[in-house]
Amino acid sequence: MRPQITVMLLAALVLLNINRAAGQTNWNQFRGPNGSGIASDGKKLPTEFDASKNMLWKCEISKGNSSPCVWGDRIFLTGSADRKLETICIDRKNGNILWKKSVTPEKIERVHPINSPATPTATTDGKSVFVYFGSYGLLCYDFEGNERWKKPLQPPVNMYGTAASPIMAGDYLIFCNDKKTESYLEAIDPESGETIWRKKREGFAAGWSTPMLWKNNGVDELVIYGIWWMKAYDLNDGSERWSVPGMTDEPCITPVTGEGMVFTTSYNMKNNPEVIGLPEFDDLLKEYDEDKDGELTLEEVKPNKSILSRYDADGEGDHPLWGFFRYLDVDKSGKLTVKEWSKMISFLNSFQQENALMAIQPGDEEKEAEIVWKHAYGVPECPSPLYYKGRIYMVKNGGIVSCLDAKTGELKYQDKLRSGGPYYSSPVVGDEKIYVSSARGVVVVFEPGDTLNVLVRNDLKERIMATPAIVDGKIYIRTEKNLYAFGLIE
Repeated sequence: MRPQITVMLLAALVLLNINRAAGQTNWNQFRGPNGSGIASDGKKLPTEFDASKNMLWKCEISKGNSSPCVWGDRIFLTGSADRKLETICIDRKNGNILWKKSVTPEKIERVHPINSPATPTATTDGKSVFVYFGSYGLLCYDFEGNERWKKPLQPPVNMYGTAASPIMAGDYLIFCNDKKTESYLEAIDPESGETIWRKKREGFAAGWSTPMLWKNNGVDELVIYGIWWMKAYDLNDGSERWSVPGMTDEPCITPVTGEGMVFTTSYNMKNNPEVIGLPEFDDLLKEYDEDKDGELTLEEVKPNKSILSRYDADGEGDHPLWGFFRYLDVDKSGKLTVKEWSKMISFLNSFQQENALMAIQPGDEEKEAEIVWKHAYGVPECPSPLYYKGRIYMVKNGGIVSCLDAKTGELKYQDKLRSGGPYYSSPVVGDEKIYVSSARGVVVVFEPGDTLNVLVRNDLKERIMATPAIVDGKIYIRTEKNLYAFGLIE
């Protein structure tokens, strides 16, 4: 009897450790478990926090947009400083940096002003940490900072710089390298760095969306959001399972799942009702045509700040007219005419992709995937949607928040968080609270449900691009200069 009891106790301990490894002692990739953004351990979380309230510690770090990756008592981040690309390991108990490893690439990739050479989030299998830098390639370290393997790669041709993160999926490290040419999806042995399988993604150009893993009718699938298309692949061999066309030309959000469906957003600046549209040519003439000849020179339009703007985005991503001048000046006369301006209108009208939040019923070997419903308002460009308890939440520039019924697409509300500016960080949820961070540094906390109930607006007074991590009753928020740990302080 005693040996049997011992075996049963050992088995229970092993099961407990497995549950802990799979549970909320960890947040092992971008947006945590399966990229869901959900902390499900039931631990109490702080509602109010800043540098003087419920702050457990802060750690000064180098610049970067990657989000915290947490396993046990360690937090992994990436950063860049002095042309070096850093992998940083932080003690979760006190915020001390345990180790920092850096590589110096031959050339730092070109990135958009709001992007960073250290944007992809690290991932871990509990033994090693895996990081990707577009300027260098893939790197693997053990938890003590010893390099296990590296996979140098050429910087991809990508107009905004890299952003998609590697993830752990089953026993594989999954890496999607969507670029201007020769895009591919790869499954890698995390122990050796060797390729297990690689799938060409023909027809896919640059993308910034992190892969998602889920189980579809018993099959482990990787859902990859790429330019124009969403495709699902069998995790075991990379074979294609299903696809949906009509998606955005600049994919950067990560899909989520719920109710047996996949939820994603497709952003089209032409059709997005919150975008400030093109001006009439006559209005441009009134403002910039100094010599009143009915045409516009490059010098005349240089003061123009934007002809196409995101709503309440602090000017980020604006499109000044002078940037299109060479493209629009068809006859190379050095002047823009009303006829040439029509080329800009035609250019925007050529964007045929959806502008919508969509619920997708996945396909399989016997049936094609289909769009169950779609909703065309409040669609974000960068923040991923959040599925939680039968509802889908979206947050976009200006702090516009939307809540919809996940099964039907019925709009429950669309409102403002009263915290404006651009939004890049994705919403996360824990302790029946949704946390949303604006680039201006305000973290809004509101309750899930069919009406908007904002609990508090916490101003950290530092720019926020990264998505928070929630682990064991703590929320970890990366700002432009620091990593903060917040928790309830009695």
